[in-house]
Amino acid sequence: MKSLVNKNIKNSMRLSALLLLSSPLFFLQSCKEQALDVENQDQYTKVFMQSASNGAVPKSLAIKDEWTNIAFGAGYGGFSILSNPVTVNFEIDQEKVDQYNQQNNTNYELPPVESYKISSPSVIIQPGNAGSNNSNLEINPIKLGGTKTYIIPVSISDVQPSLPVKENLRTTFYLVNGVYESNPFTPISIEGWEIHDYSDDDYDGAGGRAKYAIDGTKEMIWLSTYRRVNGWRPPHPHYLTIDMNATHTLHGITLYGRTGANNAYLFPKNVLIQTSNDGNTWTDAGLFSIVASSEDTSATMYFEKSVSCRYYKVTVLSSAGNGDTTSIAELVAF
Repeated sequence: MKSLVNKNIKNSMRLSALLLLSSPLFFLQSCKEQALDVENQDQYTKVFMQSASNGAVPKSLAIKDEWTNIAFGAGYGGFSILSNPVTVNFEIDQEKVDQYNQQNNTNYELPPVESYKISSPSVIIQPGNAGSNNSNLEINPIKLGGTKTYIIPVSISDVQPSLPVKENLRTTFYLVNGVYESNPFTPISIEGWEIHDYSDDDYDGAGGRAKYAIDGTKEMIWLSTYRRVNGWRPPHPHYLTIDMNATHTLHGITLYGRTGANNAYLFPKNVLIQTSNDGNTWTDAGLFSIVASSEDTSATMYFEKSVSCRYYKVTVLSSAGNGDTTSIAELVAF
């Protein structure tokens, strides 16, 4: 009895399926595309920069005398497929720099004008496409003049024929800086150099006096005062001021610490470099954090921008051992 009931149910289902498939209404409804009814579709049509979607774009470039290309383009989004080509024009505008700094509490600048350019100010989105061809932001790192980070805002200026631009994707901000893979500069001769001023020093079997920081050897060293008087010795900062007795263009300083694993605690850790033309008024050239190493006691500190000066001042704000004392075996300016 049970199998008979199941058989009747199956026969009934087959009959219903045949009736449905033979109905013209079924075929009409199954083949017809569903229309997407969206009011004011034009408001969703936008042109934009794809590269602007993830915030500022950092670019660290090896400092060489060659042009580096950074590709960018434009995109199109909307319910309608483009039937005609669209030209998107770009610009680099100081006003965008000001807006970025105000919104992000920064003080970036445009790089030197000779260090960057746009290969083509326009790109084209072809009919039926959602993206354009590429243009390039071209940068020559050696013309940046140092390791300073600059900002370059590449922004959509207008679209022809006129289409709305998605404002939060109108501009790509490139944060560009140069990086030295090796030191390309020739050391400045120490002939004629003198110690103009210093915070303190001490006598020691390896010298200890301030003058040994510029004597041309790494064996004789400057050592801040380490002997205690009535239980006290001078803490950080300790400094040396060098008079080069001539004006030079400085790109940075190489500092050599005292050799030997037992002396690693003396190695400068946080260092401020300043420059001057009169020995009285000082301009910061850079604040650097460096790491001690018993194998290589040198630390090369590149300035963000090269500077013309007669005097330079090295101030050790803290040392590797977090104690009161520090030491410098030699200073090399370049």
